[in-house]
Amino acid sequence: MDFKELEYILVIAREKSISRAAECLYMSQPALSRFLLKLEGRLGVELFIRKNRQYLPSQAGELYLDMARRILGIRQEFDVRLEELLEAGRGSLNFGITPGRARTMLPLVIPAFHQQYPGIDLNVFEEDVETLEKYLKEGIVEAAFLTMSPGTEPDSSRFRYERIFREEVVLCMAKGSRYSVLAQDRQDRRYPWLDLRLVEHETFLLLKKNMRLGQFSEEIFADYQMHPKIMRLSSIDTALALVSQQYGIAFASSFRMEEHQQARALDIFSIGERVTEWDFVVVCPKDTAMKKTLCHLVNLMGETTAPACYPGPAFP
Repeated sequence: MDFKELEYILVIAREKSISRAAECLYMSQPALSRFLLKLEGRLGVELFIRKNRQYLPSQAGELYLDMARRILGIRQEFDVRLEELLEAGRGSLNFGITPGRARTMLPLVIPAFHQQYPGIDLNVFEEDVETLEKYLKEGIVEAAFLTMSPGTEPDSSRFRYERIFREEVVLCMAKGSRYSVLAQDRQDRRYPWLDLRLVEHETFLLLKKNMRLGQFSEEIFADYQMHPKIMRLSSIDTALALVSQQYGIAFASSFRMEEHQQARALDIFSIGERVTEWDFVVVCPKDTAMKKTLCHLVNLMGETTAPACYPGPAFP
């Protein structure tokens, strides 16, 4: 059996369209149509039902898809194990990470990784979350490190998500702002607590909507039914630099916040009746075994956890 045959059927099922599937597979639509007709002819059964211009798996198609996923999963696991056996400490690891997280974590993680695996080349893709998810689907990266808010809908049919640690999302203002006296000390919070409604008329410096913090900020506003004035930026460093100069306020991750270059010029507050938090996770293809080198990288990411974070499970 040709593995490409299995992959072609999986892509058609995913896209529900011959034309879109052909684009994903970098082949012509007629060629993919001929392939499907030939395969169905050989099997003596239709794998897809054409309905409302969509290709939906038939009962036989569902059986074929289940078989294809299991076979490809076994092949991928074999490839991983064989690579580990043959390479014996040589090779490469492709992973993605968001730029802000790369700035704070990679200077700590990469030198430590190369002490353990000096022969492994790390290929890092610094991109926004949407691009990282696309790279995962296309197989460009083997794993992606990113954040997930409670409102994020994971694609659990194709990927598995493992929490590395949990961290608080905080509100940042210029040092000594007039709101400081309104903040309350709470035993369950690391930072003084501030009612977010008190700052509704301030300008919020938010990251763009294709960035996870920008998306999470919108979720916070929806919870509070707030409609403040907003300025969109591409970098949390730019946002915090503006805040330190007494222009606007910003949400930020508590992760290593005390070490940020603007930390001394900022007041940091907790918000929400419950701790406003999200998870930092590693995302991998669901049916692919993790390389030992990737497990080690994940554990190193966890070791950079700040005191305000809650660690996730260790990887073997």
